[in-house]
Amino acid sequence: MQNKTKIFFHEPTATTIENYRYVRYISHDFIDNILDISDDEAVIIEADLIPKGFKSPRKFIKHGKEVKLKRYTSLEHIVKSRKTPVQLREEAFNKIQNNAYRGYSFKPFMAPDKRIREVSLVECLEGIRIYCYANQQIEGKPSISVVKSYKDSSGVEKDGADIIVKVPSRIKKMARYNIKFMSVPIVDSRMKWGIAYGISTDHNCMHKKYLIRFKYKNDKETSRQFNFCAHEVAGYLEIIDHFHNKHKNLIPLQMSQFAIPTQYTVDFYKKLCNNSLIRKDSQVRKLNKAEKEILLWGLVYKLDHDSTFYATEKVKDYNWKS
Repeated sequence: MQNKTKIFFHEPTATTIENYRYVRYISHDFIDNILDISDDEAVIIEADLIPKGFKSPRKFIKHGKEVKLKRYTSLEHIVKSRKTPVQLREEAFNKIQNNAYRGYSFKPFMAPDKRIREVSLVECLEGIRIYCYANQQIEGKPSISVVKSYKDSSGVEKDGADIIVKVPSRIKKMARYNIKFMSVPIVDSRMKWGIAYGISTDHNCMHKKYLIRFKYKNDKETSRQFNFCAHEVAGYLEIIDHFHNKHKNLIPLQMSQFAIPTQYTVDFYKKLCNNSLIRKDSQVRKLNKAEKEILLWGLVYKLDHDSTFYATEKVKDYNWKS
């Protein structure tokens, strides 16, 4: 797969990492040890990061613990609180325990589509990577763009806008994805508080297509979920950029449901991808998505929300080089 991936997204193989000049073997204090390594150093984790009871990382991604943002039952309820999505993420992220989490979720209360929306921190990081690729690698115009915005309809204030975004693939010679976003808040009215929770898309890449989940008997909420992927995160960042720069409209940013990492978190994630291995069943391999997700939540637990997912710098200029 590596040879089919665009150079911007290339990562060293497990063999390359294992042959770095310095190798550190760790079985505890994972976050501190990973933060401490340099670019020419590797860590090999000698412990199982997936909680017991899950037969595979895929099972954990589907059924592991999630960080639930505050659930609202009515527009009046949320308008009264006046807490933006980023404030709710801060509140929830800063309350997490030292556990393994599969992602965070929020629940619509106005939209016809009442599926729980779930977001993975790994997909947020990968979405940022795609967004940076689109703005850093192409001469002239970025390879990501808002191509159509149905924002003049009389129903936009009530239901949100439908917006089509073209998002590049990470694979060579693959056409850009046309992603239609629905329920995008762009009008500064009380309805924006509810519209933001109904956001969805028509996107169906391979990652999303095979992420099928059936609830366990003791699950309180429905198994019907809408899982966002990196392409959608990148697309929404472009929507934020488009409305901010062309219309001086900050509502899509204010109401964004996606956690935007700091450069510090990007640097930590790069170490997970480029410097970290795990020993499992006598074999040394790279970290899978579930293990990266668990370690990202470990970083949040150690440092808090604002240090990890409250971006204050220009995201499109983030450094993704090793």
